[in-house]
Amino acid sequence: MSTSSRSNTGGEIPLIGPKRRLVQWLASLLILLIPFVRVGGDSLLRLDAASRTLLLFGARIRIEEFYLFLLATLIFVFGFLLVTMLFGRVWCGWFCPQTTVCDLADWLDARVARLPKPVAAAVRHGGYLLLSFLIGSNLVWYFIPPGEYVRRLASGELGMVAGITLVSMLLLVYLDLTLVRRGFCKTVCPYGRIQLLTTEAGTLTLEFDPERKDECIRCAACLRACPMGIDIRDGLKIECINCGRCLDACRLVMAKGKRPGLFHYTFGGSGGSPSALLNRKSILLAGVLVLLTVVLALGVTHRREATVKVQRSASAEVKRLSDGTIVNFYQVFLENRSTQAAAFSLEAAPVNGYRVELVGPVRELSLAPNENRKVDVAVKVAPAPPANMALEIRLMRDGKVIATSPLPLLVN
Repeated sequence: MSTSSRSNTGGEIPLIGPKRRLVQWLASLLILLIPFVRVGGDSLLRLDAASRTLLLFGARIRIEEFYLFLLATLIFVFGFLLVTMLFGRVWCGWFCPQTTVCDLADWLDARVARLPKPVAAAVRHGGYLLLSFLIGSNLVWYFIPPGEYVRRLASGELGMVAGITLVSMLLLVYLDLTLVRRGFCKTVCPYGRIQLLTTEAGTLTLEFDPERKDECIRCAACLRACPMGIDIRDGLKIECINCGRCLDACRLVMAKGKRPGLFHYTFGGSGGSPSALLNRKSILLAGVLVLLTVVLALGVTHRREATVKVQRSASAEVKRLSDGTIVNFYQVFLENRSTQAAAFSLEAAPVNGYRVELVGPVRELSLAPNENRKVDVAVKVAPAPPANMALEIRLMRDGKVIATSPLPLLVN
């Protein structure tokens, strides 16, 4: 794709538009294709509601490990704020799905403009519905694998929650395209307001060169090109999304007179430098982001591959055998958190002076990835121990202790 246009003098005019559209396409394709990418047989990124598990780049984060998901969310938030501090509203103009969807709708409107009005309206609204359906489906794909989604949709078994999500998103996007569009960016979206809190002296902005104001021929090409309907010649406005359309429009006009355009990207306004971003606020924000990333990486890499939890059987009583042995009955809950099937065993931790024995299915317990299993076991302790003696059950794999859990022992 060319990133320049040729002027009437034969020179190349560097344009931002092709680069921006390439970034928009790549970002949109990434969002669409992530649900199709699989790592170790699992989706690259998906929230599996049935098992209450977040599939995150090959790791499985259960609801019991929600703190890891919270860390990932905080990393996203702080990273977003840092990017805004460095590059202003470049997200809005280059990456935001709302901007991309509006651009697609504008493109469709321009293509059907010459058709008879009834035909143009039918094609336009049909296109809006198809785009809305794709976006709604894409959202559901982050909860239901795409292949399963297609099968369930075709058989009418999508489910109430997924169905409501699909229909709601379809209607929201369709109404957005027909009634709102960029009005959302101007009035509803909070991101522009957040930018005011993060803007620094060196933040990247798009500005009208104040030293060349007298060269402006008042053609209003920049105003016509602006999707937000603002005149950036009057100064930086909160509605500006840094898309660069005004920059391209001005360059094309000024090239006819063999002069450079009057708009440019700059770090922190006229005479600004990226070095201005190296201040206390940006360094602190970057430091917090690095710290959270390190904590998340350690949390994911040091997660237990399996867990064991024990509770007493509600209906079982303590038994005392003729030789004085005490028998307690338990329900043991096992969970394999790894991405591979594994075989586990249960053992009682030894206690000096006592013989502790597990009775039940405690050897070679095979669990599939992310599988949970309940096992009923009895624990025999001889001789009769004192009240409240501390016991522990161990979950073993290949002779190694994977997880432990205390055993609440009763003697009466």
